[in-house]
Amino acid sequence: MNSLLSLPIAYLLGSIPSAIWIAKLAKGKDFDIRDYGSKNAGLTNTFRVLGWKPALPVVFMDLLKGFFGPFIAQKMCEAQVAAGGADYSAWVPLVAGLLVILGHSFTCFAGFRGGKGVLAALGVFLAISPLTVLCAFALWIILTVTTKYVSVGSIFGCGLLGALSIFGYVCPEYYFESINLGQMILAVIVAVFVIVKHKSNIKRLLNGTENGFGSKRKK
Repeated sequence: MNSLLSLPIAYLLGSIPSAIWIAKLAKGKDFDIRDYGSKNAGLTNTFRVLGWKPALPVVFMDLLKGFFGPFIAQKMCEAQVAAGGADYSAWVPLVAGLLVILGHSFTCFAGFRGGKGVLAALGVFLAISPLTVLCAFALWIILTVTTKYVSVGSIFGCGLLGALSIFGYVCPEYYFESINLGQMILAVIVAVFVIVKHKSNIKRLLNGTENGFGSKRKK
């Protein structure tokens, strides 16, 4: 079994446009979630436009495809080694994780217009660096609840993911999780990518026009 086959599998898995397909199931085949609300094919816009029932399966699908991209790659690497082949486990699962996120954001199944990759990234790092990403997720929850802006939680949560990964690599004796150079590089790339994908949100936050949850929003 060639573990390199896991890379196109990871991209195709990430490309499953869960928000778009679930919205069509909920509202009809001519409905495109990208034409409504923030026009983003992601969890937050699905929740705003369609409510929590269609949003719930989006959560599970995005998390699962993020998790299984690097997970499948790791298993295929192990099978290749067991068959006497080369060991690519140091980098193939990491590339697979990146391809899942790229597939989510640039899905080949929906005109290369997907979501911003936050949930997919959470799934990827649950497979690669679970403790680190759970810390970042905790910050996401705190900031989203306190500011009423999902974008604020996403931006700072991804920033913390990159920062913790750098710290875990540079100062492993003071960190609770072993992080290698590849994991650190992937975390920084993903953090920068997701934050850049939120550039329109950043502009709206600075202008005071960002959509939030609830009546009390922090400026």
